[in-house]
Amino acid sequence: MSVIRIKDRGELLTLQFSELRSYHGNLALMAIGVGFRVVQAALTELYGEEAPERSSLFVRSGHAGPGFRDAFEYTTRAVTRGAYSVDVNYPVAQYDPFRPQSYAYVISDSAGGSVEVALKPNFLPAVFYAYLLKSREGTLTAEDKAANEQLKASLCEKALSLPQAELLEVKRLS
Repeated sequence: MSVIRIKDRGELLTLQFSELRSYHGNLALMAIGVGFRVVQAALTELYGEEAPERSSLFVRSGHAGPGFRDAFEYTTRAVTRGAYSVDVNYPVAQYDPFRPQSYAYVISDSAGGSVEVALKPNFLPAVFYAYLLKSREGTLTAEDKAANEQLKASLCEKALSLPQAELLEVKRLS
């Protein structure tokens, strides 16, 4: 399993997905899997093999969910530092047919570098969005809940194992 290398006040940290999983719990497994890969892709695009300083990073998330928030917080501390914002109307990767919610993320740094990382359009199946809708409406059955939990776990594993090019679209903005 690949890692994220990042500096915290000059100290090099090597973050593993299992640590993020322990930090987040099991609420939004798909999101933490994808979120971890988003950060990996963004940092590679911006810095290559170099490990950036956490304090230089800013995150604009198109998704308001707790899994993505925790993935960005754990890896960059952007939420704690006030360097995290959410824009569900971000115009890229708007796949949810029931509400505005983007699966695109812009990670930038204090030196002016910026990258957009978007989830590929066919990663999440239609049933994923149907479960989200039922959950918001309070109409998930016990069977739906069990199937949804299994789906999120499966999507997490898939996100962690797919080659980056099959999971994410990475676009350098500046």
